[in-house]
Amino acid sequence: MRVILASLLVLLCLTAPAQAAPPTGCGFQNLGTLPLTGITTAGTALDAGHPQGPRIYSVTSAASRQALLGIRDARTGGLIAERPLPLALGSWAVTVAPDHSVYVGGYNGTAGAMGRLFRYDPTTDQVSELGMAVPGESFVWSVATSPDGSAVYGGTSPTGKLFRYDVAAGTFTDLGTPVPGDQLVRDLAVGADGTVYAGVGAGSMKVAVLAPGGGTVLRVIDPPIEGSGYAYDVHVSGRYLLVRYSTSTGANPMGVYDLRKSTWKDVVTDVDNLTVGGGRHGDDLYLFQDNELVRYDLRTEKITRLGFTGYGGGAARPLGWLGPVLVGTSSTGHIWHFDRRTGQGKLINSTLTPLHVTVRAMGAGPDGRLYAGGFFTGGLAAYDPATGESQFWPEVGQSEGIVTHKGKLYLGVYPGARVYEWTGTAPRLLLDLGAQEQDRPFAMVSAGDWLAFGTVPKAGTHGGVLGLLDPATGRSVIKRDIVPGHSVIGLAYRDGIVYGATSAFGGTSTPAGEAAAFAYDIATDTVLWRTTPVAGDLALGSITFDDAGRLWGLSPDRLFELDPATGRTVRSVQHQSYPWADATQVWLDTHLVFHRGSLWGKVQGKAYRIDPATMAFTQIVRPVSNMALGPDGHLYLSRYENFYTYRICA
Repeated sequence: MRVILASLLVLLCLTAPAQAAPPTGCGFQNLGTLPLTGITTAGTALDAGHPQGPRIYSVTSAASRQALLGIRDARTGGLIAERPLPLALGSWAVTVAPDHSVYVGGYNGTAGAMGRLFRYDPTTDQVSELGMAVPGESFVWSVATSPDGSAVYGGTSPTGKLFRYDVAAGTFTDLGTPVPGDQLVRDLAVGADGTVYAGVGAGSMKVAVLAPGGGTVLRVIDPPIEGSGYAYDVHVSGRYLLVRYSTSTGANPMGVYDLRKSTWKDVVTDVDNLTVGGGRHGDDLYLFQDNELVRYDLRTEKITRLGFTGYGGGAARPLGWLGPVLVGTSSTGHIWHFDRRTGQGKLINSTLTPLHVTVRAMGAGPDGRLYAGGFFTGGLAAYDPATGESQFWPEVGQSEGIVTHKGKLYLGVYPGARVYEWTGTAPRLLLDLGAQEQDRPFAMVSAGDWLAFGTVPKAGTHGGVLGLLDPATGRSVIKRDIVPGHSVIGLAYRDGIVYGATSAFGGTSTPAGEAAAFAYDIATDTVLWRTTPVAGDLALGSITFDDAGRLWGLSPDRLFELDPATGRTVRSVQHQSYPWADATQVWLDTHLVFHRGSLWGKVQGKAYRIDPATMAFTQIVRPVSNMALGPDGHLYLSRYENFYTYRICA
């Protein structure tokens, strides 16, 4: 096979002005950005004792540019400053040291950027980039300081490392993987005596207890619950270790561990807030259950509902106390207060700067518009090729799949593999598979009377779903493990048969064999065949039919044609290499459509026109992350927040 580097090759500019006029002519055109913006503040901390007044530090995540550290007045919500974090796209990890310095752990999957540690000095109002925490680790999930402020600890992924940063020396020490086999050190706490507590996932949910200095694992605390997931948040509160779990079934219990007796004292069901330690006041712990603030008595285990729900949407994060007032934030950037004397709460709207978010998914709508969903913050945008005008709805979750079925638009939303019907003004929930350990509905296709979808399971679990949903009746058919242990990441439909392509990666980094393709007969509820189209490939990807009824598939390194009757590989050709030996998760890497006599494919950041007769590739544009065939018969592409079209004229 040959890859033709055509004269049409375009290197995309990552910054471009928005274009209001509709596109015309042929070939590649830059359409600027879609109006997908939002404020996502996963990492936040309170400095209640700052000498110039209490401050809240929040990191606003970005699509392709620098994340911003926002500094606000904790009492009024007023914006004091915003400072960029070089080489960080966002953060879950913010902590305040005893000297009021702020440490931030960032994330960035780009080679050479990776997970870095930052320090903000409030006396100089300067951010310092301290370096890459652990080489090869792309994400710093948590940071915590030692009681004397001499050290900062951090937890990373994808190999679950713990590190120590020596403040005086300015050096990092890789402390290794406290629980071998887990991919993340999801959260950290440091006790008054310097003992380090590291909560891990996405498998065991254990908490490693390390000696002061973090070098020696003293013991490992098993969770008080069954299943898999994360020890999502840990906090030392007096004699108790509080551990909030995020499980593969969607439950979020909090365990109360008595450090003196080395036993679990209680398990509190359904704790919704991101962090649990900030709500401590004496023996009372303020938490959210069912989106309502409650008070939990650590001595009696009694829960009292407080009636406050107006924290601003997203996920709540109790941060700490200013006298009788509990101060917290929402993941959407708002600040909230709750006065324990009066029982009244109030919401302070965010003053942080909204940032463009990455385009996560695109699909043609039933109204002639191209729809796109945002990453992390979510949101839904529509673009009209006829007018060049766009529209934006912020209150929509992170869409992983977008498809038109019987004249209506449907969204597959993360987390919980939720399927929504778009009403034109708001999403209407039709199905939620969170309790069945499903998370990401990437693959969606119209299949006769049915809307068919395929999912990736929750982290730490195996076995995705092939699902069928009849929106008219609400009836659904859920086929888990149609290929044991695999995720279903590509779908096509023809004459009553749903054809699927899988990834051998479920919600873990260990593949279950080689990727497979299958055919499922809706009427008889039977799998007609299951094959391995490409030996050695751990994930396939998008599949589609051409106008001659031939079934095509595009994997990260192969284009292949299958016999729809048997699943036999008719033809296969390698288009480029792929590092399967180093792969830990491969789900969403390819897109393939047939249009005007050609196959059009996106793979490994490049878009191609493919000749079905010769299987020759002509590269048309790079780098791109998403591609969709628009309702006007032209291609639409994205890279981070940037939006493009490729006009097909021949």
